[in-house]
Amino acid sequence: MKNLILILILFISLQVTELEIIDRFEEGSNNIFAATLRGVATYIVAGNDVARVIKQLPNFKPAATAKVPTGPMNIGTLDGRTVIQDPFLTTTRYIMGYKGDNFLMGSFAYCPYIPLFASPTLVTSDLYAQKGFLSSAGFKVTNPALLTYGTITGTYFG
Repeated sequence: MKNLILILILFISLQVTELEIIDRFEEGSNNIFAATLRGVATYIVAGNDVARVIKQLPNFKPAATAKVPTGPMNIGTLDGRTVIQDPFLTTTRYIMGYKGDNFLMGSFAYCPYIPLFASPTLVTSDLYAQKGFLSSAGFKVTNPALLTYGTITGTYFG
């Protein structure tokens, strides 16, 4: 009987934790809407631990991945929001944002002005061939009101 009660307590605790995480995402989405009066969050960029928890939520729909993932990747959708797992983000952090239908409704601009430049091959005095590569781009947050972020802590994160 004690084991059954313990299992029920753990099950209820897990459901409450799941609802709290979903509530935090809805709160972030509402913060974007209140700040911009334009739209709600359309994507979530999640650290590894946050992505692990999102994958276990009942509303999560995994994306079909055909190749080996490297770097940030689309892992699926949660309540209509695209979920991107970013291994370079702090593991317990998430960023939510709104992506509009045109470039004026974006929160971040990535502007490459030298996409890829390769130098001529140089042969050193010890007969090693070397080639250099350069890429340069501008990054700018254009509308910070379209972004919100948070950190999830608790018993599931050591």
